[in-house]
Amino acid sequence: MKSYVDEHGETVFICPHCGFERKFDASPIKNKSKKIKIKCKCGNATEMELEFRAHFRKNVELFGHCVIKKNHKKCDIIVRNLSMKGIGFELLHIYSKHIVNIDVGDTMELEFKLDTAREEVISKRVLVCVKSGTYLGGEFQDDNFSKRLGFYIG
Repeated sequence: MKSYVDEHGETVFICPHCGFERKFDASPIKNKSKKIKIKCKCGNATEMELEFRAHFRKNVELFGHCVIKKNHKKCDIIVRNLSMKGIGFELLHIYSKHIVNIDVGDTMELEFKLDTAREEVISKRVLVCVKSGTYLGGEFQDDNFSKRLGFYIG
């Protein structure tokens, strides 16, 4: 069971056995384990995973491409997750050799299609914050709010 923690550090436990709900302050455990066990008043224990992200992250599988700004290499990508502030994506296998040219702190231009009826194209400048194998995580650098992205993540 996953629960999102709001900007005030609060979340809600809902017992999957009896439906009992209780709001509680999760901020004291923010820098500790993200998984906790809660014993409900019905006597059943439930493992709960706490998500402290500021923005909901949607898991997706969207195709697009990126341009590595420092060497102008263009690579095809698969977007794995999206939020209003960032993105997680992988270079397609045939481009994985270019991962050595990408460092945390680099800027990239990304373009990908949403899997909607209109197949809207999203273009974003991204600062690379995470690099793990062929997976990259980044923070959007352009300040323009994308209504299309907001409705899609919704």
